[in-house]
Amino acid sequence: MVMDNLLELLDIVDDQDVVIGQDTKGNKFQKSLISRNVAIFIMDDNGKFIITKRSPLKKSFPNRYDISACGNVMAGENYLDAAKREVLEELGIKCELKMLDKIYNEFEENGKAIKYFTGIFIGKYAGEVTFNDELVELKRLTLEEISDLVRENPDQFTPGFVKGFNEVKGVIRYKYDRFKTW
Repeated sequence: MVMDNLLELLDIVDDQDVVIGQDTKGNKFQKSLISRNVAIFIMDDNGKFIITKRSPLKKSFPNRYDISACGNVMAGENYLDAAKREVLEELGIKCELKMLDKIYNEFEENGKAIKYFTGIFIGKYAGEVTFNDELVELKRLTLEEISDLVRENPDQFTPGFVKGFNEVKGVIRYKYDRFKTW
């Protein structure tokens, strides 16, 4: 069964990403509060990025493609620690991660405004991954292949993926040679 614990405690932040309190994940959605999450791109030795398909049991955007790993930053946790935890939980891997950017994400789901500051990370991992029950499929694609799919079929992806990918693909492309030599 997919873990979707609405009682998880999150830091609630203001529009400058300053912590102003804590509340549960369930209340965050009900009250349209701003919290933090992470989105992690994992690249393999062939320069391909792992994208994953969310389980049909996920409450948010089931059966849609998403970044390699993503999730909430828990109360008291920083962006990097959350990214490391999510990669381990969702893909069963440990790797060096570098923060590329932080963006503000806001979109609507089921009539509610969903608001996050998202820390976007990149990592490199050459081995096999074993994903948890939140994910059902993975693909390894080049930046160009991902760009084409997002452009042609944006509804197959989560809104956060589309926004995050479009905002950081230039950064990834610009720094690509450095990432390849990790």
